Amino acid sequence: MDFTTRLLLGVTALVVLGYISFVYGSCAGDPDCHLRVCGRQFCGVVSSNAQDRPAP
Repeated sequence: MDFTTRLLLGVTALVVLGYISFVYGSCAGDPDCHLRVCGRQFCGVVSSNAQDRPAP
C-alpha cells in the first residue's frame, strides 16, 4: 500500500471511532438514553421521554 491509501484508511478509522465514541459516550451521560440489545449484540441507542418512566 502506498502512503495515500494508508492515510485514507487511518483517517476513516479515526472518523468511525470518533463517531461511535460520540454517540455512545453522550448516551452514557443521559439518564433517558438506553442501549438497545438485539439478541446478544448492541444494535442502537434508544432515548425515552420522562413520560415513559414511572414516577419515583
